[in-house]
Amino acid sequence: MTKSNYSVDDEVLQYFWNKKLDFFLARLSLRYLLTWGLETNSLSHKIALTYLVNKGLETNSLFDRLALTYVLNGGLETNSLFDRLVRAYIVRRGLETNSLFDTMARAFMHLLKRSRQTGNLFDQMALMYLVSRCNEAIHKCLSVRGLGDVYDFAEVEGMTLIDRNVQRISKTPMAWQTAKMAVSCRVIEAFEQENTDEFEYTAELGYWTGALTRLRQLEKEENLESD
Repeated sequence: MTKSNYSVDDEVLQYFWNKKLDFFLARLSLRYLLTWGLETNSLSHKIALTYLVNKGLETNSLFDRLALTYVLNGGLETNSLFDRLVRAYIVRRGLETNSLFDTMARAFMHLLKRSRQTGNLFDQMALMYLVSRCNEAIHKCLSVRGLGDVYDFAEVEGMTLIDRNVQRISKTPMAWQTAKMAVSCRVIEAFEQENTDEFEYTAELGYWTGALTRLRQLEKEENLESD
């Protein structure tokens, strides 16, 4: 892909031009693992997810990690004294339990990116297990729902990307046009890429198509308000 010589907003151009989808693909794989995994109740599954959470957490507090690990493994589902104590600790510490999935996905992404360089035996074992189980889950989903499920989810994620960055891209008309140009190029690039992995191909195409669709929706809404 070659850059245009037209006047553009460099910050917006660089953001979309250099946007990597590693985190999105890691989140997508984990989503299928949790939804379609063949052994989600197994001890190995729970250990692998616990490893990811503790790999991704930024806190060094042992009690923080224990509390969040407890939540991950089904804690806080009752009103027992222990659950109330853990809940009170989480509130007092201001721990974000809703972000555990993203914490796992971020750790999974880093494991995948360092897969050939890591000499950590535990990282290697976790990666081998997770990649195998994710592939099984993805295959199961595709056999039931087809690639349309992947595309639809990716499309929503692409729309969310635009919503998260709407202030960045709407600050000037040039920024808006730059975003449209850059995202359009990413759609073309995703469509023309020679990727033999149909899961990744569909996910990337759906993601950038969703982003472009959302840009057009917002532009149409803006034009209607101006009339």
